[in-house]
Amino acid sequence: MSAAPARMQPTVRVGVFLIALSATAPLSVDMFLPSMPEMAEEFGTSEGVLTLGVTLFLVSFAGSQLFYGPASDRWGRRPILLLGLAVYCLGGLMCLTATGVEQLILGRVLQGLGGGVGPALANAMVLDLYGSEGAARMIGYMSIVLPLAPAIAPVIGGVIATATSWRAVFVTLTGLGVAFIGWYLVTLPETRPPRAAVRPGLLADYKTLFKTPTFVGYALVMGLMFSGQLLFISTSSFVLIDRLGLSPAVFGIAFGSTALGLMVGATASSRLAGRLAGRRLVMTGAVTAAVATGLMAATALAGLEHPMLVIAPVFVSAVGLGVTRPSAMAGALVPFPHMAGMASSMLVFTQMAVSSGYNVGYTALVEPGVIALAVGMFIPIALAVVAVVVLRPGASEPPRDAEAAG
Repeated sequence: MSAAPARMQPTVRVGVFLIALSATAPLSVDMFLPSMPEMAEEFGTSEGVLTLGVTLFLVSFAGSQLFYGPASDRWGRRPILLLGLAVYCLGGLMCLTATGVEQLILGRVLQGLGGGVGPALANAMVLDLYGSEGAARMIGYMSIVLPLAPAIAPVIGGVIATATSWRAVFVTLTGLGVAFIGWYLVTLPETRPPRAAVRPGLLADYKTLFKTPTFVGYALVMGLMFSGQLLFISTSSFVLIDRLGLSPAVFGIAFGSTALGLMVGATASSRLAGRLAGRRLVMTGAVTAAVATGLMAATALAGLEHPMLVIAPVFVSAVGLGVTRPSAMAGALVPFPHMAGMASSMLVFTQMAVSSGYNVGYTALVEPGVIALAVGMFIPIALAVVAVVVLRPGASEPPRDAEAAG
């Protein structure tokens, strides 16, 4: 395999491709949702069974991270990315031609396994292409745009399903996978840096990652902060519609405000990335989110209930997550250019494992409600602040003025 160039000059086309590649999961999940009632009717099954198409997609997506990152470090980004996208397209074709719910769900599992290659390698290629200095800024740009995907994907999926049928959604997703393959082939060569020496082995690389306080700290912070957002995503309809009386249309606007908050926070982070150290941005975002959700919990415990007492603090919390995410991701990846694929994959896997584990456990113990949502969001986000203080990720990061002087 030919060695990658020492440092390519990234273009707008490259940046757009990496952003689009990172959006594979939210597009694949959220475009599927509006078609679930039609699928349930056609296959004579319940929507509860069809939710396996979402759950198992996410499980297989998370599990695939354990393969793609290390494999791309060993064999290169290009063959692994093409393999993953091919599996994603195969899964889409299985869904498209499904004659029963079992085939549909199996297709969704394959889509998850293949789609996991997108974020796993997009982040690694950011470090390959932009280096340590540009990675935080590029991830910031990605974080500004990515929240649009879950905001618009259900709308697109609904329009497609209404105009034609649910099968057209999978025509679109499969076509997207094919387009990514073609787009990649004409946009980027192999980007993995040349391997300077034989690596000591997979277990040694895992050990290196999880013995590094910076990686562990930033990965844990991302997982804990996203736990709060995921709890809102999974229970907000019960709280805002059933308990607080919002109409579905107004709920959609309120729900979309979280995407706006993430974009606002990511925009602020990208503007501040050249002036403040990454660890300060991470702490700023975590504290902002903790204060917002803490106030939400305090008002809920005081017996005050109003939709804006949920929507406003959740928006501010999303801003905090948007501020934190780019610097936390870059800070976790930059120390490991020699195994950027593994670091990127484990970062995604850890975030999903922590947030999913927390949400499964919390929702199993606590019934949805205003207090449950507020307290449930505050707990992991407050723990994220504790993780920054105790683990001190990025403590050895040089000040920005020193970097500039160098």
